[in-house]
Amino acid sequence: MGRSRIMSRAAAALLLFCGGAAVVVIISCRDLETAAPLHLQLETTHSDTTLQIRRDSEERRLSLSLSFFKDPKSSSLRSESTETSTDQGIWFNRWRNKDMYAELKEKQQIHQRLNAEVLDSEHYFQPLSICERQTNVGTTQDLALLEKFNMENTCPGANSKKLLLLQGDLAHGRTGNNLIEFLHALQIARDMDYQLAITSNSWVFELLHKMWFNSIHDDDWAAKFEKAFCIKIFQPDESTKGWDRVPHGLNPNNSVIVSKYLFNYESELPLDQYIASQSRFIQMLFRHYNTEPEDMCSGINAIFGEERSNVRYSVIHNRHLEGAPGIRLMQRMSRGSGCHPTAALEMQPEYIKSILEPIGMLDYPIVLITDGQDPAVAQRLLEDPEIGPMLSVMPQSASWIGGDLTAAIMSDVFIGNPASSFSGFIAKARIAMGFGNNHLFRAKVSTGVGKPEWVTTCGDACIYDKNIL
Repeated sequence: MGRSRIMSRAAAALLLFCGGAAVVVIISCRDLETAAPLHLQLETTHSDTTLQIRRDSEERRLSLSLSFFKDPKSSSLRSESTETSTDQGIWFNRWRNKDMYAELKEKQQIHQRLNAEVLDSEHYFQPLSICERQTNVGTTQDLALLEKFNMENTCPGANSKKLLLLQGDLAHGRTGNNLIEFLHALQIARDMDYQLAITSNSWVFELLHKMWFNSIHDDDWAAKFEKAFCIKIFQPDESTKGWDRVPHGLNPNNSVIVSKYLFNYESELPLDQYIASQSRFIQMLFRHYNTEPEDMCSGINAIFGEERSNVRYSVIHNRHLEGAPGIRLMQRMSRGSGCHPTAALEMQPEYIKSILEPIGMLDYPIVLITDGQDPAVAQRLLEDPEIGPMLSVMPQSASWIGGDLTAAIMSDVFIGNPASSFSGFIAKARIAMGFGNNHLFRAKVSTGVGKPEWVTTCGDACIYDKNIL
């Protein structure tokens, strides 16, 4: 029967997201042989592009994953493509030096500053660097993201008496969950027109204060924090009389229940607007990252020292997730995304090399951050003749949540575990900074010729898909 012929149908569904020079395009198409509907998803950032085509039917399943990325050693563009069909076998092709990147970049710049006059340039337009490493925030391409998140100089809840108060010292899950819960709280406030508030002894205050908005030389940090996020800081004994506490139907004083509600929240915003909104929140956090008393740059500084500004490096996040529970989580990720059910837990050398070798990053430093629950992962990587000489395990003296987080976000390539909310937050932050090369969803497929190949099964938009994560 040969390969399926695919015809694009007048871009029936089109989604553009230009955040830090990121674009997502979703197009409805039809297979000319079967008339079955197809959905194409194209994602691009400064550093890579992913195209996915997926169709499920009773007769067969077809998926196409096409990735473009810039070669760090040259200005040329490489790509790899995989098409699979249960009744026709699998074809694998590679092209090099196909300069589609320039065309994609041009499309990103089509969006102009439609409503830029209402945005506060002091907060939004300044280029952002973190630990002396540049992000893609504040570039001309980033203006499109800002257009999508036009705050119109208003805060949610300004004309409402509904109060979402985050209090208590306990929350649902660990750091990755808690960061996502805070981002979702900000989103809920905007979606529902709530006034968001935190108490000064709450879990969220403790979480954020360690990493952001805590300059010991800035007496006005609290006011800046409140203004940046439209948040009120309540004292522990401050009365909420006159406010309508939300969410209704939950005990607002049970911090674990409320935080779990936040974690599971799904915004009804279109995907592009939702990603833009969440990206803006993350960017704002990192405009105020701490260097004392705890240093968010500790990991980067410990590994690279004075070379930190320009060094190219990759980060592997190994999260074992307590063994059996981690395997169950990965199996759920596999069902939703098509990724391998254990590869991101095991981080075998072959898996790592399948990502780094095609883009020339095996010749550059590799940093491993880990929860330490499976020491065999580090041992295998250190013993590998290609990975071992380039690998550094984050030293205990510099390893803490903030230092590990920043080192991963500011890397050139990130290899994470989709079952880990910490990896998920890192990937979201990298999207917010305009970085590509986020590798969380991979599977091994047979090419029909030679050895099976590792391919990406789900792109950056999957990080925000609640049906997967």
